[in-house]
Amino acid sequence: MKKRIVVSLHCLGIAGLVFAFGDLLIEQENVIFKAHEAPAAFAKLTTSTAYLWWAGRGFLGVFLEMIGTVGLYLYLQKSRAEKWAFAGLLLTLTHQMLGIGVFAVAYFLFPAAGHLFLAGAPNALSYAAMDGVLAGLFGVSLACTMAGLCCMAIAIQKSERLPKWTGWVALLGFALIPVPGVVIQFLANTIWGAAYFRMAVHVSKTTDVPEEALVGI
Repeated sequence: MKKRIVVSLHCLGIAGLVFAFGDLLIEQENVIFKAHEAPAAFAKLTTSTAYLWWAGRGFLGVFLEMIGTVGLYLYLQKSRAEKWAFAGLLLTLTHQMLGIGVFAVAYFLFPAAGHLFLAGAPNALSYAAMDGVLAGLFGVSLACTMAGLCCMAIAIQKSERLPKWTGWVALLGFALIPVPGVVIQFLANTIWGAAYFRMAVHVSKTTDVPEEALVGI
């Protein structure tokens, strides 16, 4: 049973690497938020093959995150911080479900708008503008991420079953993601991925994993 928890946490760490190295595929992902301000740059980026790989890897990354999040909760569910862990689970899963929608927009809508712009239909970029419902989707996803990771960090600290700092490092890594810059993006995802790898190593070396923590796996 313990191996399943370790594998789940490794999935979170691998997700961090998927996002980190995926960010090296394109020069600057923040351009996708500037369809109106920099339409030519937006169209050039979103119609490139590298961009499709960048957006497509998001589906894999989010799927791995979901596996890891469930595993982390199951490890903490019988701890003194179960309520915080459960809140973190719900909020983080909400972020991940919204994240699938975010990457669906990035993979399907943005390239279509970019191709239409290059074909002489500049008004098509209005569908990719970061305002209205689209801005709300991205905003709610980010808010759920921060809230969920904060709850999970508190749960990790209170549970005393994992290194107390790991949850806060994961939160720090995600908090840095909106900051512009390819290097920062790479480091941000590497940081939160490393935090979960550290959790996996800790659990793998723990010999007294309570069986009740593994109920349901």
